[in-house]
Amino acid sequence: MEDVVITGVGAVSAGTVGADCLFRRLAEGQSLIRPWSRLSALGFGNPSCVFIDSETWLAVDARLGRLEPEWGPQTRLALCAATEAWQHAGLGAQGVERGGVFLASNKHTFDEIQLCALARHMNWERERLQLDDFLLAGGTCPEAYFHKQQDQAALALAHRFGLQASHGAHGEACAAGAMAIGAAMQSIRAGLIDVALAGAAETMCNFMPLVAFSVVGALADGEHLQGGEISRPFDEARCGFVMGEGSAFLVLESASHAARRGAHPLARVSGFAGLLEACRITASADDGSEYARCMRDALQDAGLSPDAIDHINAHGTSTPTNDACEALAVKQIFGARIAEIPITANKSALGHSLANSGAVEAVLSALTLYRQTLLPTLNYQHACSPCSGLDIVTSARTASIRSVLSNSFGFGGANACLVLEVA
Repeated sequence: MEDVVITGVGAVSAGTVGADCLFRRLAEGQSLIRPWSRLSALGFGNPSCVFIDSETWLAVDARLGRLEPEWGPQTRLALCAATEAWQHAGLGAQGVERGGVFLASNKHTFDEIQLCALARHMNWERERLQLDDFLLAGGTCPEAYFHKQQDQAALALAHRFGLQASHGAHGEACAAGAMAIGAAMQSIRAGLIDVALAGAAETMCNFMPLVAFSVVGALADGEHLQGGEISRPFDEARCGFVMGEGSAFLVLESASHAARRGAHPLARVSGFAGLLEACRITASADDGSEYARCMRDALQDAGLSPDAIDHINAHGTSTPTNDACEALAVKQIFGARIAEIPITANKSALGHSLANSGAVEAVLSALTLYRQTLLPTLNYQHACSPCSGLDIVTSARTASIRSVLSNSFGFGGANACLVLEVA
């Protein structure tokens, strides 16, 4: 099988355009979580999130140049992050005959403005929503809002970069970003393609997703903590996750293709596991066994034993159940050695960008290997019982790291783990 290397990365997050800029801000201990007046006006008790503000949108669109009318917000973010990754890989304008696009995002959800416009087209007598009338009224762009967003963004990327050999659109909730990267890696390994743009884009800081996650009890309510202090993975005071949005992409290549064009890899993707479980819609097995199964399979795919892992980039959502399950799972896999393995949870600073979380954490894991620098977990002070005994990194530190395990565990029972190694 072909070895798979990472030759370029790109990212967009709140107030940050560029993967290096994002890594630097996180290394400095900065949180991207902040209150948003729009959420306060809607009556949310927790108005804090990691939203793409107007200044960031201006920077994104400036990099894109001419905007097409069918590009929704997810497509614009994906194009910006993917363009940075493509240029970082040194591919420029040169064509790739055997290339593919693997993109993750969840289906577009209406914001409050679109819901108000849509409500005017409800036929209450027939109990039907007149979607055609809604479109004919000219209140929105059909291509941007009623086409599946992940399909639209994947199509735009394929056209821009000439990647026609393989396309994949993933929507496995919070595990989708890692699933997309794993699928791209497997296609290159099998010799089906030489180059892949793999990543995710998510724009979920709006009314419907926030209401939905609040109702199921996963979103932090802001009752006791506010702002950047809310997201605190593995800490005993954690009370739920903070919504985030953004985009992140990697350029994956076969090692032989990268060598032929003289590219210098950042890291290598050596292992992947994408598994489904059927425990509960909003939670995994309480003992962590399903998470452990996914990690074990990823290590086996990489041909590594647990002793070979030097760092874990945890899913770490800051929800009571998920963090406890993940802590129990890593203890099952690594045993007593878990106290010696540094663990980082990027969501403490980035919030939880759902499908994008696995992609941006893979980008940060690749840069961790390349820079030999561990990123901090913010707000970690005291561990609860299941999370005790873990080496949670609380400030940036240099370390000798040869391999990273990056975890992504999603609602609905979709779990994915990636193993990255030094190139």
